[in-house]
Amino acid sequence: MKLNLKLVLATFALSLAVTGQNVFHKNATINKRGCATEVPPEEWDAWFNKKVAEYKEMRANYKTENVSITIPVIVHVIHGGSAVGSFPNISAAQIRSQINVLNKDFGGTGFNSFKLVSTGFSAVGVANTNITFCLAQYDPAGNLLAEPGTDRLNYNIMGWQNPYTPNTLNAFRTLMDNTIKPASIWDPTFYYNIWISDVNPSCEILGYATFPGGSGLAGISSSFGSGATDGIWVWSRSFGSVGILSAPYNYGRTASHETGHWLGLRHIGGDGNNNAAGDCNATDFCDDTPPQTGGFGTGAYGQNFGAPTYPLHANVCSSPFGDMFMNFMDYTDDAYNYMFTPDQNVRMQTALLNGYFRNQLSASSFTTCSDLPLADFILDTIACVNSGVVPFNATTESTLAPTYSWKVTPSLGVTFSPGSTNPNPAISFPSIGMYTVTMVATNTIGVTTNTTALRLEDCTSLTKNSLFGNTVSLAPNPTTGQLVITANKALSGDLQIGVYNTFGQLILSRSYNTSSESKLNIDLGSYPDGVYSVSISNGGEKIIKKLILNK
Repeated sequence: MKLNLKLVLATFALSLAVTGQNVFHKNATINKRGCATEVPPEEWDAWFNKKVAEYKEMRANYKTENVSITIPVIVHVIHGGSAVGSFPNISAAQIRSQINVLNKDFGGTGFNSFKLVSTGFSAVGVANTNITFCLAQYDPAGNLLAEPGTDRLNYNIMGWQNPYTPNTLNAFRTLMDNTIKPASIWDPTFYYNIWISDVNPSCEILGYATFPGGSGLAGISSSFGSGATDGIWVWSRSFGSVGILSAPYNYGRTASHETGHWLGLRHIGGDGNNNAAGDCNATDFCDDTPPQTGGFGTGAYGQNFGAPTYPLHANVCSSPFGDMFMNFMDYTDDAYNYMFTPDQNVRMQTALLNGYFRNQLSASSFTTCSDLPLADFILDTIACVNSGVVPFNATTESTLAPTYSWKVTPSLGVTFSPGSTNPNPAISFPSIGMYTVTMVATNTIGVTTNTTALRLEDCTSLTKNSLFGNTVSLAPNPTTGQLVITANKALSGDLQIGVYNTFGQLILSRSYNTSSESKLNIDLGSYPDGVYSVSISNGGEKIIKKLILNK
């Protein structure tokens, strides 16, 4: 399905930085996403769009295909001597979590990607780019890294200024691009360089990237990388999905956004309309993303901020579905952007084929990549005793075959089928209560673990498709906080309502007398966004419904 086309021939001779707004004191939450990636010049647009057209023609004539690409990553952690695991010298686990986020986001299975099915963009689909990322195992001299993919650099020892000191964007970029990057970059033809550090909030940014450069473009703009600057920078508190993070940028989507730029993507709202009312002419040069004027919150250059609800700005720019604010290349909060489109993938594949610091990266992964397994899996919040619970999407993101080990606490009576060393065993629990489930993945490079909580219930009377299940409804779902539970008039008596969080913990319980009340109103506005389970019982039967809280 193609949405309303942007003006594909539009180009922009801009060389400015697009930044967010309203950043507070040093350790506070950043109020708006800030991207300081410079808009490339019209010469780059002309060169890259020509290469995209050539790539599409080759695909149409079966002369090329969307192949799997593996990109080796080196993360330069800039700190002032703090202990490993403290800010900004973040832990290895936090770094690994970012690689896991990138692999899922570029694979089309990232956090909240399932939500697309409830929008008009489901026909476009969440693209699987076939691009994966791995932590580099060896440094440029061929030495095995003590920490895969990690280069820890103390700015005091290196003689650099503290990255937090510059209080303007230009001063920060000057420090990074003229001093820190050139002194620390690893050969960008072999490594995807990512720098992370603290930053003064007055700079108003979460990250910035360099665009892929090509033949004949050297020296005309700083927007695409050189041998001294190519890569991305990300604020340490928005890097990864576990560890020392700052909500609402705590799902690793800053790196996904900036990596999109690094692979040739423009902001989905375009970079030239300065948020002018009704201006739908700015373009990201993709046929399957709708034009948008932006303006959710305090927009800039056609972008949306914060936590919008679907649909947003329907028919403002001729798209009946409104803005594709869930695209990684918009500015919305981490939980609200979760997709690339197929046409965006075409542009990324073009960058990997033609960018002079991109086209050798996959080949270098055979010698530089780390095969440290990144354990990951998903379980339902609530499950039934004496029934097999199979972890969903269990993966280790490793090409070097790992061994597996599953552990459950408390362990008494817990069984695994076919066994606890199987990649995806069915796990049976003997009694009701709270359990923790841990996956351990091990290979010759190292060991990683992942743990989640699970609540086991007596499901003897649990009914999924009974008359009782069909007489009770939850609305709206997803909800922004206000939830209404309604029972059919044919049902009478008391209902027991329980709401459980992702750790299986009961956070709210209510009784609902259907004889005297037509509906039950529940306020969940004070709880964090996420997926919850709602248990509804009438004493004889029970149903469990999933609820998405999305404020």
